[in-house]
Amino acid sequence: MPSYKTIIIDDDVWPHFNRASFDQDKLVSLCDYQYGLYWSADKTLTLFRRDLRDDSVQRLRFPDYVLTINPKDGHRNTVVGISPADGRLHMSWDHHNNDLRYTKSRAGFLTSPPDEISLTDFEPQQPLTEGAPQRVTYPRFFNDSDDNLFFIYRTGSSGSGDSVLSRYDAQAGTWHLIATCLFSKEGVYPPWEDSDSRNAYLHDVLFDREGNLHITWVYREAGKSWASNHDLHYAWSSDSGLTWRNNEGLQIADVSNGDPIALDDPGIAVWNIPVYSWLMNQCAMTIDSRNRIHVATFHMPEPFVPDTLEHNPPDAVVDRLRVYHYWRDGSGTWHSSGPLEDAGRTLEHGRQRRPNIVGGENNHVSIYEATSVGYRSHTASETDAYTEWTSAAMTGTEFAGSDAGKHDRRLLRDRGILSFTGEQTGTEGRTIFAVLDFDQLSS
Repeated sequence: MPSYKTIIIDDDVWPHFNRASFDQDKLVSLCDYQYGLYWSADKTLTLFRRDLRDDSVQRLRFPDYVLTINPKDGHRNTVVGISPADGRLHMSWDHHNNDLRYTKSRAGFLTSPPDEISLTDFEPQQPLTEGAPQRVTYPRFFNDSDDNLFFIYRTGSSGSGDSVLSRYDAQAGTWHLIATCLFSKEGVYPPWEDSDSRNAYLHDVLFDREGNLHITWVYREAGKSWASNHDLHYAWSSDSGLTWRNNEGLQIADVSNGDPIALDDPGIAVWNIPVYSWLMNQCAMTIDSRNRIHVATFHMPEPFVPDTLEHNPPDAVVDRLRVYHYWRDGSGTWHSSGPLEDAGRTLEHGRQRRPNIVGGENNHVSIYEATSVGYRSHTASETDAYTEWTSAAMTGTEFAGSDAGKHDRRLLRDRGILSFTGEQTGTEGRTIFAVLDFDQLSS
C-alpha cells in the first residue's frame, strides 16, 4: 500500500454526497494554496483554502447558499475554477435542472491571497451571461494550456439535453457564450426503439499541451435507465470549441454557425458498446505527455437485457460490471484494455463504481476507484500497450465512497502529487470530509 497523507477539512459534513465523478475540478491549486467546496452538516455551501506549506485549513461559509431542493439528490454538486490572469476564484453549486448558481471572487484573491478569507472577497450570486440557457446540471470549469477559463454544463434533462459552452474574458471580467448547443439532442437511434432524443454525458473535457480541446462521451437515449447508454464517442477542436473534428480530423460541427455535434455525424463513435451493456456515463479521461487520450469507464462484457427495465441492472448481475480502459494512439487508432480483472477484489469491495484515471511518469496510467473497504488502484504501462495491469490497495478501510473523486490536476502536473477528496465515518455517525495526498501514483 502506498504512503499517503490525510488532511481533514471538516469533521462534520452533509453525509449524502460531497464528491461526484462529474465534479471535473473539485480541487484546484494556485501558488501555495488549494481550494475546494463542500456542503457542511447543516447543508451550507462552504469554501476551504488549504495552505500547501503547512496543511492548515481555513473555511468560509456562505449562509445564503443552502441546499433546499431535495438535499439528498446526489446531482447537486459543487465545482471551482480559476482565472489566473485576474486572480479570481469561480464557484458553481447546487444544480439538477434548475437555474444556474454562480459567483466569483474579487480580482487578485488568488494571486495576492489575503491572510484570512471572508465573504467580502466574493461578489454576489450572478448570471454567467445574460440569456444563457438554464435548466442547468453538471457544471464544469476547465482551463486551456494558456490558463484561459472555460465553463460547460448540460441544459435539459437526462435523455433529452444539449450542452452550453462559455469562455471567460479575464481582462473584462465577463463571460462569452461559445455555444448554446454544443451537442444536439436531435436524431433517430434505431437500436433503442427509434429514440428521437438524447443527451451527451461527458467523461472529461480537457485541453492538450498544444492547445487542442478534446471530449469523450456516451449518449443516453432514455433518462429512465442507463441501459440506454451506448458507444464511446470522441471529437476535438483546434479553435477552443468553435469548430469540431472527428477522429479522422474531418470537420463535423461549427457551433458558431449553429451546427452542433450530432448523433449522425460521421466518425464520432470510436468504440462500439451497444445498449444494454450498462455502460456508465460521466467517468474519466486523461491526456498523456504525448497527447494521447485515455478513458476509464465500466460496463458489462456482453449486453444483458432484463425482464423488466429499471434504472439500474438487477442485483443478480451487477457483478458482471467491469472496468475498461480505452486509449487512442498517435495514429488515431483506438484500443481497448479490458475488462480489467482485479484478483484482489472480493464481494466485500461492493459493486463497481465510477473510476478516475491519471497519467504518470513514462506514460504509465493509473485508474483508481472507491470501494466499500477503501480505494484501489490499477496501473499499466505503454511498454506492453496497456495490456498488463497491477492492482493494489491505496488506503485502508477508513475510506469508502460511491465514486472516485476527481483529482487536483494542477497539483499533479506541477508537484507530482495525486490529491483528491475522500470521506470517512467519524464519531457519532458523523461524516468527515478530507483530502488525500499521494506522493506518487500507485504501481
